[in-house]
This record gives sequence, C-alpha cells and structure tokens, in this order.
Amino acid sequence: MLTKLLRIGIYAAAAFVVFGGPIMQAAASERPLDGTHSVAAVSPLASVLYVQPSSPAGGLIQSSLRDPDGSDTDQWVWDAFTLTSPADITELRWIGGHDPARLGSGGPVANFTVSIYASIPAGTQPDLAGPPLVRYEVGSNAGETPGPVLAGVQMYHYAFVLPAPFSALGGKKYWVQIEAYQPGPTPDWGLTKGTSGDGLHFRYVAGEGFYQIIAGDTTFSLLGTQVNSTKIYLSYIAR
Repeated sequence: MLTKLLRIGIYAAAAFVVFGGPIMQAAASERPLDGTHSVAAVSPLASVLYVQPSSPAGGLIQSSLRDPDGSDTDQWVWDAFTLTSPADITELRWIGGHDPARLGSGGPVANFTVSIYASIPAGTQPDLAGPPLVRYEVGSNAGETPGPVLAGVQMYHYAFVLPAPFSALGGKKYWVQIEAYQPGPTPDWGLTKGTSGDGLHFRYVAGEGFYQIIAGDTTFSLLGTQVNSTKIYLSYIAR
C-alpha cells in the first residue's frame, strides 16, 4: 500500500513539472497564440509547436481546385516543416484568402483536405511515390473567420483539429498540404504568403502538368503536445 501511494505521489509531482500544473487543468481562455493567428479556446495541454507567420507584404499562393471536375487552373501546394523535438500534432491552423484579380471566380470554399507527407531523402520535396502519412477531409470551410487585411486583401483564419494526433519525430522533415475545394469555374483561393520557413514550397499546376519547387513560404501553424522522456517514464510507472 505504501509503495502504491509513493508511486502516486511521484506521478503527481512529475506531472506538475512536465505540464506546469495539475493534469486536469482547465482549457485556456480565448487568446492569440502568435502574431498572426486569432484562436478559439485551446485544448488542455496544447501548445504551439511550429509557426510560419504571415508576411506583412501580403500575397497569396494558390492552393485550390474546382470541385468536383477539376480544371487546368487547379494548383496543389506543399510546404515543409521540421520540429526540434518529438511531438503529437493535434491541430492545424492557417490563413488564406481569395485572389482579387480573379473577381470571385472560384466562389466560396466548400471544403478542405489536410494532409501530411513524408519527405524524400534529399529533403527537396514531399514523397509522392506513395500515399500521404495522414489525409483528412474537413467537410466544411474550416471555421472561416475574418483575419488581417494584407496589401488591401481580406484574409481569413482557418482551423482543423485532427481526429487522431499525428506523432512527428524531432529533426525529421515533413510536408503539409492544405487544399481548398471551390464550386466556381476558376479556383481563386490561396494560402497567405508567410515567413520564417525555408523560403520554398512545392507545387503542381494541373494545366502545366509537372511538379516544381517555387520560392515562398505559406502561413500555417501546428498545435499539439511535446513528447519527452519524462512522459515516457510517467507512462511506465503508472502501470
């Protein structure tokens, strides 16, 4: 009995060190997580794992397609990220908008797909030889809400909580793909140009028929929980 109580005491103390408070802490109140993303209440223990903020200069990188038949103006975009340590990604957030030069030709966003891909060994592009590591259909416009106005263009905030956490390794390169589905004849939605990445993204333009590396970051952030040796130890002693 004494041994069991001792283990419970160690577990509770270690949990306080790892999480900064009781395990069953309340969800955070509504507050911004970084300089670009306006956020709703955060899940308990979730934190920002990775951020590529919006560029103050604005601009969009098209990442959308015509639903359901597709068009020559469809464009697929992937952007890379690398975490410094292992973590469970639980949510993706991004900023985007409609290209004003296309005069609303894409119509409202009806749906998104969110995918994470592995990288090829050289690290220059996603591994497209097989399926993505995870792929989800959001089934909506991902909670579209007005965001910043950049270079005279209204941008919007979006968010998607993954149905199951994605376990990412530290120091390993991954690629995130966020695609909007639009009913109009010419897709016009794009991710806001970002900063603080590697300055490149990978894309495919349907009408051109080939893949290419292009200059520019997109705006997105990853939320979740860090995975460390202390958590593994806690899992062990709890058995």
